[in-house]
Amino acid sequence: MTTEHPERAAPPPHRPLSDWIARVRPVAPGRLPVIGPVNDGDERTDARTMPRFRTEPWTRTSLIVERAGERCRALALRASDGAAVVELDDCGAPIAVSETGAELIDRLENHWAEPPADPRTVDRLRSEGLALRYFLLHRLARESDAPPALFHSLPWERVDAAARSATALLHAQTDGPPAPPPDGELRHWFTPAASSLAGPLQVLEAGLRGERAGPWFGREAANLLSGLLSAEPRRLPDATRNALAGLAGVLGEADRALHHAARQAAARLTGIHPVTPMRRLLDSDFVLRASSGEPRSGRYEPSGRSEFLEQWPVAAVLTVTGNRLLEIEMEIEDHPDPPTRRRTDGPLCQLVTLRPVMETDTASAGQGTRYWMLLRTGAGALGGFIAVPAPDHTFEVDLDAPPLPLRFLDRVPPGELEASLNANEHITLSEWHRMIDGLAPWHPAHTALAAYVSRHG
Repeated sequence: MTTEHPERAAPPPHRPLSDWIARVRPVAPGRLPVIGPVNDGDERTDARTMPRFRTEPWTRTSLIVERAGERCRALALRASDGAAVVELDDCGAPIAVSETGAELIDRLENHWAEPPADPRTVDRLRSEGLALRYFLLHRLARESDAPPALFHSLPWERVDAAARSATALLHAQTDGPPAPPPDGELRHWFTPAASSLAGPLQVLEAGLRGERAGPWFGREAANLLSGLLSAEPRRLPDATRNALAGLAGVLGEADRALHHAARQAAARLTGIHPVTPMRRLLDSDFVLRASSGEPRSGRYEPSGRSEFLEQWPVAAVLTVTGNRLLEIEMEIEDHPDPPTRRRTDGPLCQLVTLRPVMETDTASAGQGTRYWMLLRTGAGALGGFIAVPAPDHTFEVDLDAPPLPLRFLDRVPPGELEASLNANEHITLSEWHRMIDGLAPWHPAHTALAAYVSRHG
């Protein structure tokens, strides 16, 4: 783990895995220890950052305490002066661990920078409680380059079952609702391995089962595909990657607006049938030649210079104009009869990201500048256009993300939406009002539209 001050000594290896702890209070012999309040009464504090665990040596251990009226061996830490704390789960209950499980955690913490991930270690970890595995992997993922195999200790069979169920429901190949995923909800247990995966998958499967009314499909499908595009595939077991790739493929077949992102996700998970990204690097020389009207390939292009991207059913033209505007026109060949779910969700927006490129010719890991292109529905196609200032430096244009319904851009900053309203030059003010006025009152598009109106009069 790297730190801001490499000259300082590394923190002690044994620190809380959870952000909640409780002191163990002494009791009379023969009685179970009593634990104090969460974080000494300050639940908002993260125990992992408490000074006492960074300046004092602690020993990893386990203690027998009471949990829900019964004896429980809980994950614990003991200080050199004999003081002890137990670690707590999200409900404030002691995290259960076996005696050998505590020894395993001790060994992993002593090799935190390069923890063992051999099959025997993974199997031993899998035999421990899910809360323990979650908190261990969560902290490992935050603080180290954890071996992907360690994440295989999570109960991926639940994800497999949910993915297969959603795939079957999309295919409509069942006579009735399939059996629910094992143990019900997927919850947050898989976030150490991949964010925006289990949550959207669970809502998607339940919605397809008929347990969720109203608009929802476009958000969950897009969020799931975005999660798959950003996930580290090696953290997922083979069976899980195959199940999710199958679901991604069916999502792309069900809605052509999702087709490109779905194929990208499936290829990334399986490593087969690679798909060319809808991305393009534009260097500063390209922008300068476009603004000067310099000939290109024997032609004179006074209106600028263009690059073309195509990956069926998506096509895009990137043009830098003479006045240094980047114009992006995009079209998605649509179904003759668009899916009913999409009509329920409302108008779609395509995320367009401009990322600065480092001297190594690789796009920076930062978010970049984001714009949302409104996709109008036309005869057999979805299409959109934006015009934004062209960066002076080399940059990457990224069109890989799946489109997201406007109603679900409810967590996008108002400033980002206002910039997007300005960029969508072909959309009139009356059209924006028709689309935005009916959104939920707290939607940031209302603030963006008010700013847009005040700016343009």
